[in-house]
Amino acid sequence: MKKDEIKRMVLTAIEANGERIKALGDELLHSPETAFKETKSSAIIKRELTDLGLSCRESLAITGLRSDLRSGREGPTVAVMGELDAIRLPSHPFADKITGAAHACGHHAQGTAMIGAAIGLTASGVIDQLAGNIAFIAVPAEEAQPTAYYKDFLQKKLIRATSGKAQLILEGVFDDVDIAMLSHLSTEHGIPAGYNGLQPREFTFHGKAAHAGLAPENGVNALSMLRCAMSMIDAQRENQNPADYIRIHGVITEGGLAENIIPDKAVLSLLIRAKSLDALEKALAMTERCAKGAALAFGGKVDITGNPGYLPMIQSETLADIHRKNLAAIEPEISLIEIPYRGSSTDMGDISSILPAFHPHNAGAEGTPHENSFIIKDPEAAYVTSAKLLAMNIIDLLYGNAEVGCSLAREKTVLTREEYHQRWDGEVS
Repeated sequence: MKKDEIKRMVLTAIEANGERIKALGDELLHSPETAFKETKSSAIIKRELTDLGLSCRESLAITGLRSDLRSGREGPTVAVMGELDAIRLPSHPFADKITGAAHACGHHAQGTAMIGAAIGLTASGVIDQLAGNIAFIAVPAEEAQPTAYYKDFLQKKLIRATSGKAQLILEGVFDDVDIAMLSHLSTEHGIPAGYNGLQPREFTFHGKAAHAGLAPENGVNALSMLRCAMSMIDAQRENQNPADYIRIHGVITEGGLAENIIPDKAVLSLLIRAKSLDALEKALAMTERCAKGAALAFGGKVDITGNPGYLPMIQSETLADIHRKNLAAIEPEISLIEIPYRGSSTDMGDISSILPAFHPHNAGAEGTPHENSFIIKDPEAAYVTSAKLLAMNIIDLLYGNAEVGCSLAREKTVLTREEYHQRWDGEVS
C-alpha cells in the first residue's frame, strides 16, 4: 500500500472520531491536577487506550502510563507523549475550585492529541503497513513546582527526579525508545528553535537568633545573608553572555518567624536557566559562589541542595522537516512560524539529550500561557489537527521498512543513556 493511501486512511479515521476526540479534550480540561498527582487524568487516558485494545503499563513515575502499538516487524520505537499536569492558577476560568489547578498551559490538549493519533492508527487498520513500534506515553510533572512541593515524594523515595520525563528515563521507560515527539498547544503552528535548560537550587542560610531590639549584636542575620547573595547575583547579570540566554529567578520561601527576632534561618529557592550544558554549569557555579560568599561575609553557613533539573531542548531538524511538510499537506492555507529560541524550559530537553526529539507548537488556543487568558479557541485545531500531525509524522518515520526512522535513530546525541544516568548518580558534574 502506498504511503499517501495509508495517510488518507488514518486521516479519515481521525476525522470520523472528531467529536470523540474533542469531548476527550474537554474532559481532560476539566480534570486539572498538579505534578505526580494526576490520578484522574491518568485514569482517563488509560480508559481511552484500553478502549482501543491496547494494554497499559501503569504507575510509571507514579501516575504515568505507557501503551505500545506494535507492527509485528522490526524497526525503531517512536514515542508519542502527552503531558498530564496542570499548574496552580486559581483565578483561571477552568481552575479546580478546591486545588486551584488549571490547564493554563494546555497539557490536556497533548494527551488528547496523543489519543487522537492512537485512534487514527488503530481504527484505520494500517499498522501492518509500518515497521517498528509506537509507544504512547502519558507523562506526569512537566511544570516546575516549588522545592517544598516535592519533599514528601522524595522522602518516601517515590521519585528521584522532580521532572516526569527525567523520572521516566531513570525508571527505564525510554530504554527502548529511539525517537520521541509531542504536540504543545499554542496560538499558532510553529517550531521553537529550542528551550533553555534549568537547574533548581535551594539555598538555606543559617545564622544565629537574637532579640532584635535588646541585643541585636548577639545575632547573625540569615536573611541579610540571603539579601546579600541576591545582590551579588544581580550585580553579575551584566557579565553574562546574551547568547547563553541565562535567566536566574526565584522566591524567598522563608525569611524569619518574628519581626523582633534576628532570623537564624532564611531560604532562597532559585531556578537557573541557560542554553547549553556549559553555560548552565557556569551560571550555577556563579550563583553558588555568591551564596557561599554571602554566608562567609556574615560568619554564617549555607546549605545548597538541588538536582540536575531540565536539560536544554534540542529540536530534531529531520522531525521538523517532516512536520513542516505534513502541515502543508493537511492545512495548506496555514503558515508555520519559525519561533525564536525560548528562555523558558521543558523537561523534553532531557529526552532530546539522549534521543532525537521534537516539540512543535500547535494552534488552537488564545491568550498567554500560564495566564487566565490562555484557553481553547478552536477545538478542531487544538485536538484534531494536532492528532493528525502526530499520526502523519509517525507514518513518515515507520512506513515501509522504517528507513527514515532507522536513519534518524542513528543520529548522535548530546549524552549517551549511561552519561545521563551518571548525572543523576553524581558521577558527572
